[in-house]
Amino acid sequence: MKKVLSRFTSVSDVFLALRVLGWALVLPILKHVVPVRRLAAVMHLAPRPDPRNFPREDRIVTFARWGARLIRWKSGGNCLERGLIAYRYLCQAGAKPTLVVGLGASEKTAIVGHAWVLVDGHPAGESRASIALYTPVFAFDDHGTLIAAPPDVRAPSPGGTIAQADGPRLT
Repeated sequence: MKKVLSRFTSVSDVFLALRVLGWALVLPILKHVVPVRRLAAVMHLAPRPDPRNFPREDRIVTFARWGARLIRWKSGGNCLERGLIAYRYLCQAGAKPTLVVGLGASEKTAIVGHAWVLVDGHPAGESRASIALYTPVFAFDDHGTLIAAPPDVRAPSPGGTIAQADGPRLT
């Protein structure tokens, strides 16, 4: 509990966590009735004029992971839901995120999907190794617009992660 409480540095963090939780409750339903292309546009928020705050961006990614996990505890959360939530608030924070959806192979099933967010060209909340199994299929820029050629950042490189996350399945 001490670790969780340490992530809250202000009252605005509490409100952010509550908004994240609200989206975590709604997205499991919305993603089945609204196409991802439309969801990305809905989740986009215009950036605030404030300068970038890297610790805040880290908390956004962490809260998105926690929110997705709380709703789907047994599975560890859903990557698309987590990615959409992080994407929303990272856009608002002026981080210029990219939401990427990719496909890969699995031992259990023929095709597995995964969604992740890039900030400054680096995966936010997971390592490059965790996305190395997936080929980007489509992506959305920081305006919620579909990108013609999704970025492929699967090659390992040192550093470049914001708060580690797990949950490699898009369901």
